[in-house]
Amino acid sequence: MCSNRNSLTREQIFDELMSGLNSADPLESTLLRAARICGGAGLVVNELGEVVRSVGSAPTHLISQWIHDEVVTDADSARWGEPKAATIGRWHVHAQAVRLRSRNHIIVVAVHHDELVEREDGAAGGRILDVLSKLLRAFEGFESFSISNRREESVRVLRDLEAGVSPGREPALWRLLESFGFVAYEPIRAVRIRLDTADSESARPVLPPGGGLVIRESGYGASAIDQTVVCSGDFDIEGRLDTPGLLGVGVSGLFTALSQVPEMLQTANVALGSVRGTKFAFVDRMRPIEWAAARMSSRFDRRLVAAFLNPIVTKPETSTTLRTYVDSGGNISEAAARLHVHENTVRYRIGQIEKVLGARLTDPRTAAEIVLALQCLNTAKQG
Repeated sequence: MCSNRNSLTREQIFDELMSGLNSADPLESTLLRAARICGGAGLVVNELGEVVRSVGSAPTHLISQWIHDEVVTDADSARWGEPKAATIGRWHVHAQAVRLRSRNHIIVVAVHHDELVEREDGAAGGRILDVLSKLLRAFEGFESFSISNRREESVRVLRDLEAGVSPGREPALWRLLESFGFVAYEPIRAVRIRLDTADSESARPVLPPGGGLVIRESGYGASAIDQTVVCSGDFDIEGRLDTPGLLGVGVSGLFTALSQVPEMLQTANVALGSVRGTKFAFVDRMRPIEWAAARMSSRFDRRLVAAFLNPIVTKPETSTTLRTYVDSGGNISEAAARLHVHENTVRYRIGQIEKVLGARLTDPRTAAEIVLALQCLNTAKQG
């Protein structure tokens, strides 16, 4: 850093602050350098007036209150982007609104009165802030460009995976996935996401640097947008994807061979179709009966099930009795209590069903057919 702070030019300030952008935390580093240059403090305040970063010993509470009263309140006006200055106690405070990570923030440089007297440079804080805010705006632009490039690369990688990868191409694809935070040959998942078109912008997952996720939009409808995702096995799917506008998420089981992506995406599709109540359906958490019913989703499947059930549930009370009997685990007393009828009434109705079936409901194979058929119809009605 330049040693003579009294004679720092705008170019020297720029060089010093620019070097901070190469660090692991560019914002913290440039803020720290700005505070050192002016011998004061640096702050970042969010659009709610809350201090999110602070370097130096300035009165952050008083400064954040001033930011809230004088800067944040102008967020919707033409004055929002204008630099502002004030004197708070013996601190000379300069503020400038900038956009960081797609959100509005206010960058603040505060210089103590004694420091200004020593430097004989009353404009030091404003000059440093001007250079700092311009650098951060440029950095935001570069970062946005980088994110855009990552999204395009994510789409290309996913299209390759969806088309099917031969074993010979897997090493090259793993190298590309490593740049997105995947670990080669470690377990991954295939995911299908459905978003409400009205809230799709807020629901779209952000592509995290090094986060183990690639994503692309794969379908558009009048009311929903579909997305395809491949993510690392330890990616927090429920925590990261549960946002407003989310209609459902179908998640495959874990796998390691990239050649399996097309097959696993099909299983994720089936899981997405079974989403009920909760927004997330994991293939490896589904019971066999749920999985089998979810697979029977075509019109032919439904006609087949209806042809099997219709003869045995000719009356509404018969249908209700059968469903209640199954939900009660075949317990006559429990079914009667739920239906508010005598046990003999349940026995009679079940007997009539068994006559049509030509088999007892206590037969495991017959019971399995009934349960699967009912589950399939339930899935169809809720879909």
